[in-house]
Amino acid sequence: MRKKTVKNKSAIVFGDIHGSTHWKKVVKENPDCRYIFLGDYLDPYEDIAPKKLISNLKNIIKLKKKKNDDVVLLLGNHDLQYLHLDIEPCSRFDDEVEEAAHTLFSENSHLFTHAFQEDKRIFTHAGISEKWFLNDFGGNADRNIAEQLNNPEHDQLPALYRCGAMRGGDIFAVGGIFWADIDELNDPLPGYSQFVGHNRVDEILTKYANNGGQITFCDCLYNEIYLKLDC
Repeated sequence: MRKKTVKNKSAIVFGDIHGSTHWKKVVKENPDCRYIFLGDYLDPYEDIAPKKLISNLKNIIKLKKKKNDDVVLLLGNHDLQYLHLDIEPCSRFDDEVEEAAHTLFSENSHLFTHAFQEDKRIFTHAGISEKWFLNDFGGNADRNIAEQLNNPEHDQLPALYRCGAMRGGDIFAVGGIFWADIDELNDPLPGYSQFVGHNRVDEILTKYANNGGQITFCDCLYNEIYLKLDC
């Protein structure tokens, strides 16, 4: 019988992995926590051998299988391009890992998710602006946010995967949960605490909006910095 998630466990939130193995040390030092990975497992900024990149991704998947209910694996924009080969590649797309990465993501797609939510805490790769969620994605603020993002209607997919103007998309376009730039997130969903990666920061950074929403940016694992949330 699987061990169910215990909500009074602290949670470790890892920003973009990009080939980093620092998560292993953190997990070893915090064995009784839950672990939330915010996506972008491949496409490192530095030179890392393809075999090491794939091995690291396999180990993350292995952790999920071992501690299923205590591990959340989110997808990032650098993961979608290997899972869905018809999506336009991001920077640093790696032809050498494409086949192996596509196989891993495809065979284990049920282990990954777009969004994760507990009460008023929401975790996505890049973040949710109120404007994008209501006007572009067509979401319903009165329903569970993550459930809508994880089960989009066909006509919601373009907005879900959209790259906004800030990241090179169409002019006036607002980025979705895989692409939203930090400057597109001045109007986060009101009443929610969001936790995101995607936008590199030197250390954990929380921004508070006038509408009552807030976003904590966690993409600083490259500095060996992660976020630990109390239960």
